Amino acid sequence: AGMAGAAVFALLVGPWAGLQFRTVAVWTRREAVAAAVATASASLVTPRQAAHAKLPLGPDEQDRLDLISRSAPEQLPTKVLPSGVVVYEMHEGTGRRAEKGDLVYAHFKLWTRNFRNGPPADSSIQDTRPYDWILGQPDERMRNGFDEGVQGMRENGWRRIVVPAELAYGSEGKVKPGGRGIYLVPPGETVFLDVVMIDAGTGKCAAILRPEGVTEMGARRLKSLSCVRNAP
Repeated sequence: AGMAGAAVFALLVGPWAGLQFRTVAVWTRREAVAAAVATASASLVTPRQAAHAKLPLGPDEQDRLDLISRSAPEQLPTKVLPSGVVVYEMHEGTGRRAEKGDLVYAHFKLWTRNFRNGPPADSSIQDTRPYDWILGQPDERMRNGFDEGVQGMRENGWRRIVVPAELAYGSEGKVKPGGRGIYLVPPGETVFLDVVMIDAGTGKCAAILRPEGVTEMGARRLKSLSCVRNAP
């Protein structure tokens, strides 16, 4: 567990979030440090220590996939859903496959115009915990097209998903809270979603973030980026 936690911290400081593999550099150092400090039970480790974690994807491969997804995505394993949602399978993962009705936990970031196009319009890292929802039951934050594109992901899998405006924020867009009409996602914009599946229904996140006997309000105060005990 300690090594897995070290891997996650390294990923959040530099590359994307994932429990057992590195992905692309979408988390900023400031975000990662703030998130780690906010996690009361975290064992802080240095990126140098974490660099020795054994990961399925090396940094060069991750950088290659990231570049392809932004410049030549047709080269990636691709699925176009009937709704128009486009799914790029960056790394399938080897864990359990999430099914409709499962309580899942995932880290995500989203942009307009392309992946990693400036600051994200939304990000689970700001919560210091993966976002959770019942797969197949989209909500205000996990929109219809987002939920649809995530279905079938494996635990520790990595997808990039292109979501048409009508299945994202539609004609209303996404307004910055308190921003007086400042749009994070303008009306009618396609959304580019980056997702790593942390818990595909195995319950490992629920054990830490929704422990038995804790109220819903109390559970929402619990923080863990990785869903690994004694780790960030």
